[in-house]
Amino acid sequence: GASAAVAPLARARAASSRAAMIRASLPDRLSSTGRVATSGGRISRIASSPRGRSSPRVASRAGKDDLPGPLDGLADGPDLTAVRAAVNNGDGEEVDVLEVENVPPMQFLASSCAFYALMGVGSQVAASYLGVHPDILDAMRDVNIDQGSLWSLPLLASLAFAITQADRFEFLGEVRDIFKVGVLPSLAPLGLPGVMALSLGAGVGEEAFFRGFLMPFADGQLASHGVPEQLASAAVLAATSVFFGALHAITPAYFYWATGAGFLFGLEYLNEGLGTAAFTHTMYDFLAFGFILIAWPIEGYEKEAPFSSK
Repeated sequence: GASAAVAPLARARAASSRAAMIRASLPDRLSSTGRVATSGGRISRIASSPRGRSSPRVASRAGKDDLPGPLDGLADGPDLTAVRAAVNNGDGEEVDVLEVENVPPMQFLASSCAFYALMGVGSQVAASYLGVHPDILDAMRDVNIDQGSLWSLPLLASLAFAITQADRFEFLGEVRDIFKVGVLPSLAPLGLPGVMALSLGAGVGEEAFFRGFLMPFADGQLASHGVPEQLASAAVLAATSVFFGALHAITPAYFYWATGAGFLFGLEYLNEGLGTAAFTHTMYDFLAFGFILIAWPIEGYEKEAPFSSK
């Protein structure tokens, strides 16, 4: 989401294309600050930002059969400069074309919360059926806010680095572009209540599954086969962290970051308990979404972004 919400939220896939092919399909009216990419009557965009060095740019496109998205209609009228896709300026470099399906905001919120609720309820049912202990609901009630806040500090430090250095490092810029095209257009219009709901759903639902059910279940299975306790715990922690990272792997760099976040949540679970890990996860996602919406605003939604000053 950011550590947790990305897997169910972002439906994006990258494909490589030549800049000349893109420019051939562009309309004649182009602004000096950006270019437009259209397909099937749909226009999606991200703002161009100057970078200190040459790097792949990102445009977006959607098929004509896609559901209506929150960016539809933003390019209506004669002023095409309001919609800009980050493609190159004609220097012949390759362009990464990002194909995304922009989900309507309320559908995005409902489907995401339903997914997280299914994770939580399914984990509780599976744990009860398989005799996994401790009970997930009971473990969720024990929360140490002070310790949970401290555990969030490494995540917040990494967030600050990603936001402030996205223009400098290409791998961070790639993550930013995917968020701006595939996630934030559906998230920004939801405002503060939507951000809170998504953060709570991710924090509770994902921790219930990964740490509340999967870790103790796998640990018990290894112990039943004679694996030493400490070795089993270490192996389970490593495996579930990689699994967590894989489900959030919108880019290779984000996979490594999410694997590290999963490792931190797993360590916190082992030391502080499930409830505290869920609190840290929820609080981080809430702050991360808020700061990202401020730092990487989507044009047309600035006034609706949570935490923004009037």
